[in-house]
Amino acid sequence: MDAHWIAFAATFALSLGLTPLFRKIALRSRFMDSPQGQLKKHTAPVPYLGGLAIFFSFLMGVVAALVLAPPPQAARILAILAGGTIMALLGLTDDLFPLSPKWKFLFQVLAAALLVVLGVRLEFLPSQPVLGILFTILWVVAVTNALNLIDIMDGLAGGVAVIACLGFLFVPVLGEQTYVPLAAAALGGAVLGFLPYNYQPARIYMGDSGALFIGFVLAGIALGQGYTEVNTIALIAPLLILGIPLYDTVLVMVLRTMKRRSMFRGSNDHLALRLRAMGMTVKGTVHLLWALAGAFSLAAWVLVRLSEKRALFLGLILFLGTLLFTIFIATIPVDEGRRSVRESPFRLNFGKAGRRKGR
Repeated sequence: MDAHWIAFAATFALSLGLTPLFRKIALRSRFMDSPQGQLKKHTAPVPYLGGLAIFFSFLMGVVAALVLAPPPQAARILAILAGGTIMALLGLTDDLFPLSPKWKFLFQVLAAALLVVLGVRLEFLPSQPVLGILFTILWVVAVTNALNLIDIMDGLAGGVAVIACLGFLFVPVLGEQTYVPLAAAALGGAVLGFLPYNYQPARIYMGDSGALFIGFVLAGIALGQGYTEVNTIALIAPLLILGIPLYDTVLVMVLRTMKRRSMFRGSNDHLALRLRAMGMTVKGTVHLLWALAGAFSLAAWVLVRLSEKRALFLGLILFLGTLLFTIFIATIPVDEGRRSVRESPFRLNFGKAGRRKGR
């Protein structure tokens, strides 16, 4: 059995055991997410701290692997672990004492800069090192927040993260050994062990400590593997693997910009909540988005193995399909608290934004 699959099994077992432990700690300390505000649909308080179970499972699994069988590029795994620790602490602080967006953004940039300093960065702009650094920081901050933004429904963020980890394990064409298989396997196992407790009805939430940590590690994993051995279009493969959280972020940003709404206030305009507004159940919505995440990862697997022309054709098909889906999804009526309005990218609405996202 490959070392990374051993890491997957180990972190899965650790998370499966640690999650109920942290749930008990949260219950005793009354560290709960109360159903307050229009975005919180649960009917009773639910304990936080699931993110710490994921974090410590990943930490112990990676450290054990580094000690027992040091993987390739071990220093880069330590860099991701260091930055991920900052994100876990930032998220825990925000769960306890809500921080302003500027402070969260500052620490996210600092953690991303730490990755760059320790050698984890985009490599496709070797002649423009400054641009490479800026794009790396932008990528890490974007993915970190994108995963956090979809943590609005039981099991959604965790399931999408597990599928993304499997995508990063299987999509890249085998080549130079990197830190990616171990990091992806360890994170995937840690999140999968948490998922049974987070599936509807959730008995524990990961909180910002988990969502920010997972998003940061996924962003770092995406930077460690080449995708363009066969064609240059495959550069978008990481975008496909992380397609659901990135699509939701772009969708919300574009529609809120067109409606002149704040980017930092919560609202019912996320993809998952639009599907719920259509009448889908929570489980149905989560399963659909898991399926779409898997389909995007499968498309990425195919894309990196096609010739240049066929990859370009597949890319155009994916773009057109996404565009048509966006036009449809943007017309779904969403409840903004006071009334239901029909939102569309072709019709501006200047109503007030919803309240701040709670989880």
